[in-house]
Parts: sequence; structure tokens; C-alpha cells
Amino acid sequence: MKSAVRFTAVIGAALLAGCSMTEGEFNNMQATIGGSPAVKRQVIADCIARQKRKPPSEIKEVALVMNVSLSNFPEIACKRLWNATAAGRITYADYVKLSQPSADSSKVIRILQGR
Repeated sequence: MKSAVRFTAVIGAALLAGCSMTEGEFNNMQATIGGSPAVKRQVIADCIARQKRKPPSEIKEVALVMNVSLSNFPEIACKRLWNATAAGRITYADYVKLSQPSADSSKVIRILQGR
């Protein structure tokens, strides 16, 4: 169970940098990145930079689930998560679930796996 908590925490941090948002704020963010390629590129670049600063031990489990190397994890995870968010594949309900370790996060796991 502890690894599931850590896994969910890493996913949540990668997705939204630890921000707590209301549904309206999430929807506004989603519309912004979905409608502005420049903003989405910047958000992805910021996410990649944050993930590269994390210790490998913190992201090892997620990289394993994603079937990517630790060196490729930051770019692949951030692109998959933010592209899915911009496209509406990740919803506010999914975002809220990421902070609940016992919630079903299988949809986000599939997105991270590129499915």
C-alpha cells in the first residue's frame, strides 16, 4: 500500500506540480493549454525541469510502470500527462482522485503507459 501512495503522489506532482485547484481553475487551465500550443509547450518544459530535479528513487516505480528508462521518464511522463489533460482525457475528477491513495487511478496509469 505504501508504494501505491508514493506512485499516486508522483503522478499527481508530475501532473500539476502539487497545486490544489477548484474545478473552475482546472477547467480554465485545461482550456488554456488545450487552445495555446505555446502555453502547453511551456507547461511541459516546466514539468520536465521539475521532474529532472527529483531523485531517481522517487520516480523509479512510475518509470517501471510506464516501461521507460529513468532518463526518459521526465519528458515522456510530462508530455503524456499534459497532452492528455489538454485533450480532455484527464478530467477534474481524475485530478481529485490523484490525491486519494485508495481511489481508482487506472485511467491515468493507462495514459502514462501511452494507451
